[in-house]
Amino acid sequence: MKGEERERHPLQETVNLQHVQSSPSFRPGKPRAICPNPTIQAVEGDTVTLQCHLNPPHNVVDYALDWTRDDLNKGVYSYRGKQENPNDWMDQYKGRSTLHLEDLSRGILTLQISSVQLADSGPYKCFISRLRTSCVVNVTVETKGKDQQNETKRNESSTTGPPDDHNAAEMEAVWKTLIPILVVAAAGGSVLFILVKRGKIKICKKTLREAMRPEAEMKPNNFEMENLRTGATERDED
Repeated sequence: MKGEERERHPLQETVNLQHVQSSPSFRPGKPRAICPNPTIQAVEGDTVTLQCHLNPPHNVVDYALDWTRDDLNKGVYSYRGKQENPNDWMDQYKGRSTLHLEDLSRGILTLQISSVQLADSGPYKCFISRLRTSCVVNVTVETKGKDQQNETKRNESSTTGPPDDHNAAEMEAVWKTLIPILVVAAAGGSVLFILVKRGKIKICKKTLREAMRPEAEMKPNNFEMENLRTGATERDED
């Protein structure tokens, strides 16, 4: 009996292995979808990134790919024939959902949804139909608090056009007022400098003439000296 059992044991293992391999749930080496961040929280106005990747990696450039709202069974993003297929998208996601197409060759499906709203809250399914694999990401969008709203308003007021235009107009008005003043001041300074310079020259010339005049008056010429000596001699003889 023991010998018979030993002979049947390898056969039973083979039968069991064949049964496991034929089971629908057993697919050796088949890529399966994994969502590394199954739960995402966001605030109104944020950009949300949903990611799904295949393990092991598999090129899905030629495959049909879908991101859907699992609770609504409606499309958020679809990819067919190596291009986007917006006809299958919900209207609220058109123009706001983008897939990173360059990652498809590595089996990565990264979806970005911009300016999320409260209505965007819900489960999002990533589905690759040919591989019959999927995963789900739950997104929760919250309302902005008062502090966040005030911060947003401050940022908008500092980046929008009208305040900058107002400041530019004020600066232009200031410059229009200052430029004539600066021009007049510069011209006045130049004129004053020239006048002072010329005045100093005249003063120096006048001072030099006055300084030389007494010496000339105090020094009589030879004719005057001779007349003085003659007059003195005649008075002595008398």
